[in-house]
Amino acid sequence: MNTNREEILECLGSPSFERRVGNSKANTIDKNGRFYHVTQKTWCGMPLYNADIARYRHHLLCELCIKHGVTILYSVVMPTHTHDVLHSSSWKNISKVMQILNSRIVKYVSRRYPQRKGFPMFCERPQYIVVKDMLHLHFLGKYVEDNVASLEKQGKQVPYSCFWMFESGHFVPPYNADIYEKLFAVEPKELYEYYKTHTKKEVWSDSFAMYGGLPSSFNDSVFKADPSTEWLSS
Repeated sequence: MNTNREEILECLGSPSFERRVGNSKANTIDKNGRFYHVTQKTWCGMPLYNADIARYRHHLLCELCIKHGVTILYSVVMPTHTHDVLHSSSWKNISKVMQILNSRIVKYVSRRYPQRKGFPMFCERPQYIVVKDMLHLHFLGKYVEDNVASLEKQGKQVPYSCFWMFESGHFVPPYNADIYEKLFAVEPKELYEYYKTHTKKEVWSDSFAMYGGLPSSFNDSVFKADPSTEWLSS
């Protein structure tokens, strides 16, 4: 990790600090979902994740997801933030995973990188964006893949990307290769190839054509933990 104490202190004292950390009060969580896009930003946009910390995070994430009944669809670690698309029968399972995960990351980084000890590592609690329909879920894979591709196009290293499993076909729990075919009627490798070779605009158009006309009753049966309960207002 290249970040030192002087850089951290400079960031904390920056006039733009309040704008950069975000507003956790605006993060209203709809807890009636089965699928969530979970994002976590680092404190003040500092490059927290290197290969070592990203590897530790992913191994621990897998361990916790298995323990708490959570399936990972996508997971990538960028230097300053993370994206996880997770599925479970209850939001509480996903929340528990993230609480333990972030707590242990703080301890791991403090032990391995003493220059970070005593400083915040995350700007706010994770953001849990509920996925309400097939259109959103199909496009979400491209959104996550595009995060990886954009960094690689700049010649920069992505600390961790789950997409090696899509190319190799070697999926490890709590990933499940069958879930992509059940959801999208396509093999994971083919799905990843499609995301890589199409723009976000093209994927959105295809997603809308394939899934935009699905009745809300169908989407509710797949994406709501309790289909009889309304979604929270956006």
